[in-house]
Formats: sequence, structure tokens, C-alpha cells
Amino acid sequence: MNMKTSMNSTLHTKIFSYKNLKIQRIPLLLALLSVGFWSCSSVSNDTELISDADLDMAAEIMGSSISDQQSGLMNSVYDALSTISSTGISYGNDKNFLMKIDKDERGGRGFERSFSHTYDSTTGVHTLSFDRSFEKGLFSSSISTLQEIQYVDLEGNFIARPKLHREAVNQINLHSTKSGQNSNPHKSSEFTKIDSLYFAGVHATQSLVQMDGSHHGFGSGAAVLRDSSSHSRSFKVKVVFDDIEIDKDTLAAYGNLENAVTGTLSYSMTMNKVINGVPEETVVEGTIDLEEDGTALMKFYKYDRLYRLGLRDGDVKERGRRGQKMGNK
Repeated sequence: MNMKTSMNSTLHTKIFSYKNLKIQRIPLLLALLSVGFWSCSSVSNDTELISDADLDMAAEIMGSSISDQQSGLMNSVYDALSTISSTGISYGNDKNFLMKIDKDERGGRGFERSFSHTYDSTTGVHTLSFDRSFEKGLFSSSISTLQEIQYVDLEGNFIARPKLHREAVNQINLHSTKSGQNSNPHKSSEFTKIDSLYFAGVHATQSLVQMDGSHHGFGSGAAVLRDSSSHSRSFKVKVVFDDIEIDKDTLAAYGNLENAVTGTLSYSMTMNKVINGVPEETVVEGTIDLEEDGTALMKFYKYDRLYRLGLRDGDVKERGRRGQKMGNK
């Protein structure tokens, strides 16, 4: 079955395509990423030209891009595995996913405002829009979200009432666009984050959930680095992944997705700064290993630096170099 739905005209048109329960990726037409300042800047991607500050900023940006609390990739994974209805979103002790996260750790999930829901029976697409605001200690976040979700059963049929028929869900397909800002005394950012995620094996008869998809983001961020210096960058990020797994037994044991998801992501990041009135671009690429301790190990293709990032809060937990013991310095 081929189906086509339209989101807001400022976003893009996408196609969901199914055959024999296999999912075809949705191409993202991200014209917004082609912001003018990317096209007229010098590029610094030689090994000797990239500073420690550039690498530290890349880690800060990536922490925000993938973490739950900062509305990154893991936040969208939680959204995809939530339970929705016409009246709202439910999280927590779901019998299929056994998530036991305290309300204070959910990054505002479950307290959505301006919530709306529509369902298209022809395409099987649930369209949600809502706002989230969250404060915890010195951290604050304000996000507006637009999501399209499909739920599919073992026979390939769409599920119109996923909260009522949760036990029938086997595939979940999520497209999410989030725009907003996060801030704490250490760093702040304004951003748009776009996730296209595809899950198979959700049904209770399966022991592993297979996850595929991509993350795109762009915006600007500022951070105080470990030497107390302040830096800011405009950025765009692309993350792709295949064969990421969520182990249901591990999820049951820990009660959170950060410890249950494993696999490797590939990323490309472009950062922009202005020096003496001239924009300068820095490009970094590499991989991110998702590990069962709730962290992600960020590596670079051209550099020996390593960063361990928290999947929940996005903070840099450790820094180091390949072949050396990691630490906080």
C-alpha cells in the first residue's frame, strides 16, 4: 500500500511505503538547512586546523542532539513508544515496555499543553501537535512539537486506537519536528530537530525491537567549556543509523530506554563561527556507540579524541583519547 500525507507546508512532503511489513525510509527535504551563512564561509576541516574548543563544542552539540532531556533523538524514541489517544499522551509503566521513569526525569513528557490529535484512516497516520515546558533545578526547556505516527499490527493493518489495542502493535513509524530552546548555566541552544524513526518487533511475542531512521538538526548554541571559556556556534547535524536494537529484557531490568538501546550511529556536523567578520565553517564526522550504561561514546574519523555523553541529560561525562584512560579533564 502506498500512501501520501502532507504536514505543514513549511516542512516537506513524505511518503510512507509498505510491502510485506518492510519499511522504506522517508526522504527528508530539508531546504531550511541551506541557510545563507553556510554557503559563503571558509572551511576548516584539516586535522591541524580544528581546535580543542571546536571538538568540545561538537560534543556539546551532539549531546543536545541525541539526549532525552534536551529534546534530542532519545526524546523522540520515548515519544514513539508512548501511548496516545485523542485526549493526550501516556508514559510510564506500560506493560509492553516497562518504562519506570519518574515524572521529574521525563523532560516534560506527560505534561503537554495545547494538545491536538487527528487520525487519517486512509493512511493510518495519527497527527499530533503540542507544546512542552520543563524546569528542573537550573535547567529549563520550551518546545513546540509536530508529530506523525503510524501503528501497524502483525498483519500489516493500521491501528486507529493504539491506546485501546496496544498489545496488537508490532511496527511504529514516527516523523517528529521539534523547535524550541534549552538552557542551563553551562550551555544553551535554540534549534529545530527532525527525527524519522521506524520500529519493528514491538509486539510482545518479540524479544528485540529493531530501530532504523535518521536525525537532522540545525540551530545555534553556546557553552562554557572545561577551561571556563565561552564559545558559540551555529550548527547543522545529520545522524543516521541502521540495526539499532532495544532489548526488552534490559528495558524491564532498568526501566529506561537509555540503558536498553545499543548500536552505532554515524554523524556529520557542520559548525559555523565568525572571526573578524568572516564566517568560518568546521566540519566533523564520526560514529557514536550507544552503550548499555546509558551513555554514548562519540568518536571522530580524523581525530583521536573521545567523548562520553549522557543519553538522558546530554552532558559530557568523560573526555579522553584513544588508547588512554578517559577522565573528566
